[in-house]
Amino acid sequence: MRSTLRLYLAIGTLLLAPALLRAQDTTDVDTDHRGPAGHWALNLTIDHTGLSIGNAPRVNGLRINWSDRDLEVVNGVNFTLWKPDKHPSGVINGLAVGIVGPGAEAIHGLALGLGGAVATRELVGVSIAGLGVVSQGRIEGISIAGLGAVAEGRMRGISVAGLGVVAQGSISGIALSGLGTVSQGSMSGIAIAGLGAVSQGDAKGLLLAGLGAVAQGSITGVALSGLGTVAQGNLTGIGLSGLAVVTQGNLKWLSVAGLATVAQGDITGLTVSGLATVAQGRVSGISVSGLALVAQERISGIAVAGGAIVSQREVHGAAFTLYKIEAPRISGLLVGTRIEARGGSGLAAGLVYNHVRGTFTGIQIGLVNDTRVLRGFQLGLINIARNNHGLGRVLPILNAHL
Repeated sequence: MRSTLRLYLAIGTLLLAPALLRAQDTTDVDTDHRGPAGHWALNLTIDHTGLSIGNAPRVNGLRINWSDRDLEVVNGVNFTLWKPDKHPSGVINGLAVGIVGPGAEAIHGLALGLGGAVATRELVGVSIAGLGVVSQGRIEGISIAGLGAVAEGRMRGISVAGLGVVAQGSISGIALSGLGTVSQGSMSGIAIAGLGAVSQGDAKGLLLAGLGAVAQGSITGVALSGLGTVAQGNLTGIGLSGLAVVTQGNLKWLSVAGLATVAQGDITGLTVSGLATVAQGRVSGISVSGLALVAQERISGIAVAGGAIVSQREVHGAAFTLYKIEAPRISGLLVGTRIEARGGSGLAAGLVYNHVRGTFTGIQIGLVNDTRVLRGFQLGLINIARNNHGLGRVLPILNAHL
């Protein structure tokens, strides 16, 4: 995650923000040993208000300059032809326009640049750049960049970039990127990325990614991905993925995965998986799996699987499978080819074989029914009730113990 973030920051710094570089230009002066800026300017101003052409430090009105250095403040319009000094300074309140790109310590208002819009502290308002919108601090408002929108602080508002939207802090609002939307903090709102939407913190809202929607915290809302939707914490809401939905915590409400749904905690709600649904905790609600449904704890509600339904504790409710249902305890309506349990109650239709090693109360239906302690009825070709005596222990068609 950190390497990905550093890569985006490097791209943003090298390609998107020439004003922040130590350019390999022999005509540049070493900024660590530079002298004071020359503030030559043609000022058509009264008390710093009016028109200024040149490197005036303070202007209220229109300021036109080749390249800014040691800027203090512009209230109005600041227009530059070239990139700013290697250490952009000052505050621009209003409109900042640059052929290469405007740059300052802070820009409040509208920033427009063919190359990049750069701030060492904050960009607040609307920032539009052909290559990149870059801030060493926060970005708030609307930022649109041909390649990348990058902030070392937080991002709030609407961010659109051809390649990446990246923040070392949180991202909140709407973030759209052609490749990756990445936050080292939390993410809230709408995040859409051609490849990956990734948050190192919690993610809330809508995450839509061509490959992966990932949070190292919890995901709350809707997460859709072409390959994998992954949360290190809980996933609450809707998780959709072409391959897998995976959470280290609990999974609640709706999950649909082409291959598997996996939770280290509980799964609650509606779950549909092409192959398997696996929970280290409980599974409750409606679960449909093409092959297997497995839980370390209780399975309750409606469970449907093409192969097996297996619980380390209990299967309770309505369970339907083409092959086997297995649990220490079963209760409810159970239909499969083979049903095995230590005890239970209800209607168990293991159409080939029902085997209960303890007490079963209810009705068993199958070719072979074998129960140690029966309290009910058995219907099948061979019916074994081991708590009966004599000929009643093994009977064809019907056996009972009331």
